[in-house]
Amino acid sequence: MDRDLTRLQRLDWSRIEVAEQVAGQVTDLISTPGALRELMDNALDDATLLNLSERQWWGDRIVLFDDPDSMLRIRLHRFDQGTHFPHSHRWPFHTRILKGQYLHRFYGPEAVVRAQLEASPGSLIPSMVRNEGAGSSYAIDQHMVHSVTSASNTFSLVIQGPRLKAQSLRTAQDGSIIWKGGRATEATSVVREVEMPKDRLLEVREVALRSGLLDR
Repeated sequence: MDRDLTRLQRLDWSRIEVAEQVAGQVTDLISTPGALRELMDNALDDATLLNLSERQWWGDRIVLFDDPDSMLRIRLHRFDQGTHFPHSHRWPFHTRILKGQYLHRFYGPEAVVRAQLEASPGSLIPSMVRNEGAGSSYAIDQHMVHSVTSASNTFSLVIQGPRLKAQSLRTAQDGSIIWKGGRATEATSVVREVEMPKDRLLEVREVALRSGLLDR
């Protein structure tokens, strides 16, 4: 597994199609039940990874690997049923659905979305809609605005590239734009609200185990 992680740490994310191919190959290897269990168990024993993991309103975000130098991060997401507002990210990433499904909407680059909302605040109309089921994968760069409507206990594996922007775009319910930084820009009270206790990570591990994503 170390060799596969090294490939990701050296990956050039400026060409998203190349990054998608390499990240997909590595995902094939690290999403097997044995490898994923090894990563999950390491996250349980690593205080740094546990501190980076979060219990969000939409579900659980478990950090399985983090390298501050390359800014490579690997996460396991478990979704509850719900809909995200359109948003972008500060980094490019590759993801694969391991179990479950979600409806995926693409709205275009930030600049296009921002111009649309500034000209006519309100609901955005997606330029493309896809159903992402188990085995589906995709990669998007740090400028793409998208949203998902997920089914409960949908799991995805995310390989996150380097942070290339200070802020990402979020839309509010009224269609206005909110710019968000990372955890370092949040108030301490906000960070504490999403802390993941070790007991919660154990619960997610058990769900993943029952789902066949991990071996025993």
